[in-house]
Amino acid sequence: ANIAGVFTKSLTSSAPVNQCKYNIKSSKLPSVRAIIVNSGNANAFTGKAGDETVLNISNHLSKKLQCNINQIYTASTGVIGEQLNSKIIINGIKKMKPSDTPDWLKAANAIRTTDTFSKFISRKCKIDNVEIDIIGIAKGSGMIAPDMATMLGFIFTNANLSSDILQKMLQKANEKSFNSITVDSDTSTSDTVLLTATQKAKHKQVNNYYDKRLKSFKNNLNSVMLDLAKLIVKDGEGASKFITIDVIGAMSKKSAKKIAFSIANSPLVKTAIAGEDANWGRIIMAIGKSGEYAERDKIKIFIGDEQVTNNGLVYEKYSEANATKHLKKDEIQIT
Repeated sequence: ANIAGVFTKSLTSSAPVNQCKYNIKSSKLPSVRAIIVNSGNANAFTGKAGDETVLNISNHLSKKLQCNINQIYTASTGVIGEQLNSKIIINGIKKMKPSDTPDWLKAANAIRTTDTFSKFISRKCKIDNVEIDIIGIAKGSGMIAPDMATMLGFIFTNANLSSDILQKMLQKANEKSFNSITVDSDTSTSDTVLLTATQKAKHKQVNNYYDKRLKSFKNNLNSVMLDLAKLIVKDGEGASKFITIDVIGAMSKKSAKKIAFSIANSPLVKTAIAGEDANWGRIIMAIGKSGEYAERDKIKIFIGDEQVTNNGLVYEKYSEANATKHLKKDEIQIT
């Protein structure tokens, strides 16, 4: 299959992340025969021994599948700093047999660590009137912050798409999904999202990212990744509220995102929302500390539908009771 990937920007990235990055960079048109994932051990901060573990697993699997070693991708999630014994993984591979039909839910369940439920999303769309499947599985609940999270995501499609188009689509969809969530503001060593296309669908290959035939596919890919990202937030360790922050009228998308994350990652904003206390001054504080351009007297804050500020003051019709009522919900909107 053709493959694309996005990874953590952590400078202490894991051995599997480094191997995946190398595989994608080492070929003009990266392809994949197998992705092997383990949970329970992140194989991160494991030195040269960790690299050897990845090499041993990749060597074994490439010989078994009679393919290039760069077509084997690995991902690990779990405890940092403990050595991963490659023999355990290789013995697991030896016991495995290919299944006639993939059990996506079983795969999603197998890669969980502290997750409380499996994360699986599927969509169907069409290219040239040919039905296309998009399947996504993911894991993650702790160490969740932009540049992804202690998070693994795998998206599979039968579409006939080149790896460079997959890479562009993945990067764009990633910005709107996995790179737009935060639970605890900690960036992990192991973030990996891989998008693969088996090219089995009987439509003419798409080689241009801007091809109009891709419109429905792009929308559905965005939808799969966004829904997976939302499931990760809902499963956040200790999380009791799902908060959406909309920043409208900022200088740029980049600026809007920085302001939104300044609010989302503020411990004081989090404690106010957890305590269902409409202390909106903390939102003002978080906007101000973001470092992004904002005209103080033009800032309007809404908690749910309740307008809080106007013209640099508390809005004359503001009802704290209504704002508090909204904060008692499980799903909260701040605009």
